[in-house]
Amino acid sequence: MKTIEIAGLGEIFSDYEVFIFDVWGTIYDGQTLLPETINILERLRYENKTVIFLSNSPQIASVVKKRLISLGIPEYLLHKIITSGDEAKRRLAKKTYPELKIFTGSVLLTGPNRYPNTIPQGLFTVTPNIKKANWIFNAGPDSPANTMEDYYSLLKEAEKLELPMLCTNPDKTVFHGTETHICAGALANYFQLIGGNVHYIGKPFTDIFDRCKQIVNDDEDSKFLMIGDNLETDILGANNSNFDSLLLGSGVHQLSRLPGGPIDHRLIGTLQKKFNSKATFVMGQLAW
Repeated sequence: MKTIEIAGLGEIFSDYEVFIFDVWGTIYDGQTLLPETINILERLRYENKTVIFLSNSPQIASVVKKRLISLGIPEYLLHKIITSGDEAKRRLAKKTYPELKIFTGSVLLTGPNRYPNTIPQGLFTVTPNIKKANWIFNAGPDSPANTMEDYYSLLKEAEKLELPMLCTNPDKTVFHGTETHICAGALANYFQLIGGNVHYIGKPFTDIFDRCKQIVNDDEDSKFLMIGDNLETDILGANNSNFDSLLLGSGVHQLSRLPGGPIDHRLIGTLQKKFNSKATFVMGQLAW
């Protein structure tokens, strides 16, 4: 089925009970809140719709919530926030997930200064010495200014030592205003390419979408709509979880040359083939 272009969320909102919003690139460009965000959240609240913010941020949910409040979103619109960083911390602390049993003992953090509170305290010994580490906790680079060149030698050494990596943000890049910065996913992707063992938490993997169902006590009758800008994570994850999806042209793929401008449908087709994902709907930028 062809991806349908719409002008605003108002055209389709009545078909869904739960709206899952990506954060970076969807409601926020890394510096400022995108124009229609608060209006849309207020409208959905008025219509008694459930809203979940689902972010591949390696930060814990409370940090993301504070950031969104500082940008002007009222706290009463921010009841449900799930981040991949929070999920990683929760799962590591529970110690009941078989796939995470390899992550034990001393750990090296890729972003110790930038992401200090993303690992459960008291459960692991953090070391800056890769030769003393048993595994790598990859929340992303330690500074927004870091590039892949800053991590090549570390990752090569980790692969030689056969250290497993836990990646808490599958995104490879993110926009901060007009700049593009690398994310944990870029480090993880390179590590895999050279033979490293990586376990991911976050979109597009179905377990984090299952978490969305859990927190709304889904009775299997609710219809979910995932709203995001990334075909590789937001839309692919929705496809894998049998959720409908709305792709925004203003984010990471730059599907429209101007904010809210005409959509490049040829580019959408090319990218959907590349990432093996397909959006139900597309629009230029978030609008009602």
